[in-house]
Amino acid sequence: MHIALARFWHEANSFASGVADLKAFRSREWLRGDEVPDAFRGTATEIGGALAWADEQPDVSLAFSRCASAPPGGPVEQDLIDRIVREIARDSVFDDADGIYLSLHGSSLGTERLAPEEEIATRLRARFPDHPIVASFDMHACPTEALVAALNGATVYRSYPHVDMAETARAALDLLADCVTRGTRPQVLMRTIGKVLPSFGMRTDPAAPMTRIEDAAAAQADTGKGVLAVYPFASFAYADTPAANSGVLVTHSGRDAAAAVAAAGSVCNLMKSLQAEFRPDLPTAADVLTERPWADGARVAVLEPSDNPLSGGAGDTPALLRQAIEADLPEGSVFAFFNDPDLVARSAAAGIGTRMDVAFGGRLDDRFGAPVKASVEVERLTDGRFKNAGPMEAGRPTDLGPTVLLRAGPLRVIVTASAQSPNDINYFVLHGIDLQEVPVLFAKAKNHFMAALGPCFDRVLQVDTPGPAMADASALPFRYVPRERFELNEDFNPNQQEVS
Repeated sequence: MHIALARFWHEANSFASGVADLKAFRSREWLRGDEVPDAFRGTATEIGGALAWADEQPDVSLAFSRCASAPPGGPVEQDLIDRIVREIARDSVFDDADGIYLSLHGSSLGTERLAPEEEIATRLRARFPDHPIVASFDMHACPTEALVAALNGATVYRSYPHVDMAETARAALDLLADCVTRGTRPQVLMRTIGKVLPSFGMRTDPAAPMTRIEDAAAAQADTGKGVLAVYPFASFAYADTPAANSGVLVTHSGRDAAAAVAAAGSVCNLMKSLQAEFRPDLPTAADVLTERPWADGARVAVLEPSDNPLSGGAGDTPALLRQAIEADLPEGSVFAFFNDPDLVARSAAAGIGTRMDVAFGGRLDDRFGAPVKASVEVERLTDGRFKNAGPMEAGRPTDLGPTVLLRAGPLRVIVTASAQSPNDINYFVLHGIDLQEVPVLFAKAKNHFMAALGPCFDRVLQVDTPGPAMADASALPFRYVPRERFELNEDFNPNQQEVS
């Protein structure tokens, strides 16, 4: 069995500063052919999962087309999207394949067109009308009808934080292998609920609403009725595309279409009935810091999701830092991070031990506040490279670009040359920081923080500040997403049928 694989993974925030260019992809993943297994073998990623899956199968080989991934951020330059789509769609690596596996995020956008994943899948389908094509998606995908129609199977991350990337790939490849060996061509049914579910309360903790939805979806699979896989998706609240809509993907044999429709309807109705539980209700930074939650000796992490890079933030909003500097912080507190390559270069030129006046934030975009001025000392310089300890993307190399650790009174501030979320323990080890000794950590992060770093603190608090991923997404100037999709109602009738 010969399987060809391509990957395009990027989450686009329509309100983020700037666009994703080739440099952004090269900073994370721009590989093809034999470069791919060398980079990903043994990692907790989709490609790592695919490699491990193939190693366990008799007589299975993988071939790799373009594998491209960039950190979440603004939409991708259209010329670059066109290049990636063209390269994958025309690649001769698919010519001898028995099946095609696509590792897709599902919520990327071009600067001119809004569905690059659809373009990849539909062009491959047009070229290979009889080949089985299966894809895996991020939980926050915004799939289109045309994308889904091009597939014979679909899987979606079930955990948030996304610690099941490898497992999601393996499940997709199981579906694909079944297509190849049995000669079947299943279909994918999509149903949506007309709502965008915010991700602030979406962690798949025990008894959390998303956990209940995931458990209910998994229980709907019934191979006896040809319902092969059932996966909910929650959309991405900051992608301005008509496809921003939560729902479910059901892979089914077509033998009992009514069973597939019933499975989709059951999951959609549960999502609708729980929609109000996803409504974010975050305190302001001023409210939290005024209460000094560390005063009783508790070690506290304060998260700023409005500028979380994994939601499209740029590491540039100043509101939380302004409040932190004005607070009576204990010695040894840490702020992670600001994205400012010029400040990193200036610090490196000045040297360790140098004092200088700086401005934090508001460099890329002053819509969310003016820069915060401070007098700092250069404490540590790094090359910005480490390998993730995990569990999320364990083993994957990370390159922040050069970084600097600056001290401003009791607070140390990490400044990097790129915008990447501080979600791994080795992010802090790189900077000589032992989190067990940090009384208060401020982090531009969100739910993914909890996988590795949540257990390091007595309390983890999320606060709302102005930013491109702020809690009230409906306040942002959407063009394509109706405002009612953000209105999470408490009076849904569970007997009501899904409408999409």
